[in-house]
Amino acid sequence: MLGAGLGLRTQVIGGLFQLMVASALGILSLWLARLPGAHLGVLLCLGFTGAGLATLEAGADVPHALAAGGTTVLEGEVERVDRFEDSTRLLVAVARVGQGAGSPARFHASLYVHGEPPPLLPGQRLRAEAKLKPLEPASNPGEKDLSATRWRQGLAFSGSIQGSRLLVLSPPSGWRQYLVRTQEGLSQAVRAVAPSPDAAALFLTLAAGQRAALDDSLEEDFSRSGLAHVLSVSGLHVAALALMTLALLRQVFVRAGARLRSLRRVDARRLAAPASVPFVWAYVVFTGNQPPAVRSAVMASVVLLGLALWRRADGLNSLATAAAVLVAWAPSSVVDLSLQLSFLAVFSLLLLTPALREAIPLPPPDPKESHRVKRLLASTRETVLETFCASAAVTVASMPLVAGTFGRASLAGLVSNIVCMPLCGLLTGFAAGGAALYVVAPVLATPLLWGGAWVSELLLWLTRFFAHVPLATMELPSFGVTASLLYAAGLACWALGERRWRLGGLLTPLGVVLVVLLPRLAPEPGLRITFLSVGQGDSMVLSSRGHHVLLDGGGVPGGADPGQRVIVPFLKASRIDRLDLTVLSHPHPDHALGLISTLAQVRTERLWLSAGSADGPLSKQLIAAAMGARVEEVQLGHPAFPLGEATLEVLGPPEDRELMEGANDKSVVLLVRHGDVTVLLPGDVEEEGEAALLATGKLGRVTVLKAAHHGSRTSSTEELLERVRPRYVVFCVGRRNRFGFPHPEVEERYRTLGTECLRTDVHGAITLESDGKDVRLSAFLPPDGPAPEPQVAPVASHPQP
Repeated sequence: MLGAGLGLRTQVIGGLFQLMVASALGILSLWLARLPGAHLGVLLCLGFTGAGLATLEAGADVPHALAAGGTTVLEGEVERVDRFEDSTRLLVAVARVGQGAGSPARFHASLYVHGEPPPLLPGQRLRAEAKLKPLEPASNPGEKDLSATRWRQGLAFSGSIQGSRLLVLSPPSGWRQYLVRTQEGLSQAVRAVAPSPDAAALFLTLAAGQRAALDDSLEEDFSRSGLAHVLSVSGLHVAALALMTLALLRQVFVRAGARLRSLRRVDARRLAAPASVPFVWAYVVFTGNQPPAVRSAVMASVVLLGLALWRRADGLNSLATAAAVLVAWAPSSVVDLSLQLSFLAVFSLLLLTPALREAIPLPPPDPKESHRVKRLLASTRETVLETFCASAAVTVASMPLVAGTFGRASLAGLVSNIVCMPLCGLLTGFAAGGAALYVVAPVLATPLLWGGAWVSELLLWLTRFFAHVPLATMELPSFGVTASLLYAAGLACWALGERRWRLGGLLTPLGVVLVVLLPRLAPEPGLRITFLSVGQGDSMVLSSRGHHVLLDGGGVPGGADPGQRVIVPFLKASRIDRLDLTVLSHPHPDHALGLISTLAQVRTERLWLSAGSADGPLSKQLIAAAMGARVEEVQLGHPAFPLGEATLEVLGPPEDRELMEGANDKSVVLLVRHGDVTVLLPGDVEEEGEAALLATGKLGRVTVLKAAHHGSRTSSTEELLERVRPRYVVFCVGRRNRFGFPHPEVEERYRTLGTECLRTDVHGAITLESDGKDVRLSAFLPPDGPAPEPQVAPVASHPQP
């Protein structure tokens, strides 16, 4: 797993070479097996094997002409079909691109189908004209970065195709058709008896792996309550199924042994154990081969086959076997979050849970206790304690990974798992049993489906309760490498060490202290402005001494939501949970849509709108999202807003704006002052709006300018630039945007003045830090994007003239 995780980005020949090295090391280690250190050769052999397999899987052969994306005809095999309410997404392994016979290629593409596609199943071959664009890395702090995962899967492009122009070249296999028909029938049968759509969705998630039907708010409740593991067909469900199947088949063989003499001499458990393995794998296949379920199925198979051979299974050996199988099956699964959490959970259950139970000063039940009631109470107490220790072990062990991914840890899970685990086990039995019985006899499965749906309803009620209790979650920043290593070393010392070694467990709280305190001790600049990369749109976050302003939010109608994807993650990463002020410069989608979704999650005290724009549809949606905020329509002359050490002055729109035709020229224009540093944020004003700004007489030289209207020809007039002469200009533009912003002549106009140009499509998020005398601009990405690269360094600092 370490080899697959650390595999270098090499060509396919590199993967083959690494496998050859692994083979040589394996042979050499076996030949020198009796010498000291031979086991290190075995470890290196395994590492090179993982790296070689990962490199082979990630290998992609993209024609040079297609490197920048574009429209092309592609042919390939469908590997996954994800159906949503209003769209369908395909994962296609592309084999040929181009018209006619095309040219050979090898890469994966994630394609959305516009319109109603023909019936498609994994394994079918298709041919279609697709609009492709290269996958982009995360461009903002806090934004989820999937580039490493995509690279490991050979995923090179995203794009779209028209369903009406999609040509299916091969029929689906018979077993896949049967599987889909069975899942669809099961879905209809469950919905017919379920008390609510949410209960049906939860039951189908466990019975058929249909997680797409779950509501986002429901997934959020499961996450907050510490029960998120219930939503994936994970080790819990597969292990519960294996135990129930083993017990059921054992009873069958016991009864059969009473009638058949040939079975009386054989232990029923040794017959039931291997007979349970096919049932376990059938459930895994039926629910979609999710990596955590495969991991658990491999472990369960090892344990069951060990029972058949009358051997005791070792937990760590079973886990290692599962790791080897998973890396050979899908090396990219080592970066799958659900699989990482699954392995961490099992690791903590095996190593950390016994140490936690040992630390609790309560004796285990006395097996010699003769009083039945006392024995029952002691057994119940021990079960509760073991469940609590298991829940605490999983929570503690996974905290760095969960904090880095979700920015929080669930405290409610310590209690919710004790209450809900028996219910989860019962639900797993209903789900697996109901699905199995439906395959054999749909009519007989109805009672199990009905019971499972009502158990799902009860579990939903408990989940919502635990998700909304006070202190259900604790906000945590990302741990980082140093704090994570200290944290893990402390857990290892405490779980595995003895006597003085256990004092090393103090490294764990030390790691938490570093995570919590160090960011608070770091000096903050007097003013920080982050120009977020939200595609073709504007969004800026201004901060000074614990006070924060959000200006615009980006957005494209029908496109990805920049509020959910960029702004909210950035605010969480920056520990901003409240805004002093939110400003919508003007009610256009590329400025407003991201604000609407952001303010639904982050509270703001004030909301500024451009004067006369409050009655528009986008403004009304924004006002509804900013519940409780003080709404103000602002224009030139509005009182300045204090922001920590800085002030925000309103320079637009002008009072006599009635003759202005478009909403762009009526944008809210802000001038930020911080000592000698000034930053002009003019929204999307064009030539007429810039003339109105010059007429105010309040503009002089500025330190930084956000280019008006994304650097279009209709803005950045020579008169304005001659007046403000900025040292830096920031263009907020989307990569390969269809408008061609910023226009080359506009960029050249700035460079002629000696202004340094930075662009969010090239540099990602751009952060300005000021101490009132000097500024420093830093970029999130190196300037090697697909857009033209400006001749500036990603980090620049100059003295104030």
